Amino acid sequence: MLSKAFFTNNFTELGGYGVMIYLMGFIAFFAFSQGAVLWVVISEIFPNKVRSKGQALGSFTHWIFAAAIIWGFPVLNNSVGGGISFGFFAVMMVLHFFCLEILPETKGKSLEEIIWKL
Repeated sequence: MLSKAFFTNNFTELGGYGVMIYLMGFIAFFAFSQGAVLWVVISEIFPNKVRSKGQALGSFTHWIFAAAIIWGFPVLNNSVGGGISFGFFAVMMVLHFFCLEILPETKGKSLEEIIWKL
């Protein structure tokens, strides 16, 4: 919906608050779903002998790419527009659902029982 608002230049949805509500909705849903999964995965997925290094690498990678997105978004938005920018992020979120097939289920399992499927 956010991308559509930029493509159609229709910012009057929901009394002019549509874009703000769509952004807040995205942030809220991301925060209690996929946004929290990262921290659970990097704390559970590595064996004890490499856990500290794995968590450090996972956290470092996360923050580097978060910074790259924050710094790169204004450039992308100014060059191709809001519709394509937000559309790209929508497509990336849909593709993220395929991670469910790759990540192993860790609920109720000990570290030794968790098998990383590559």
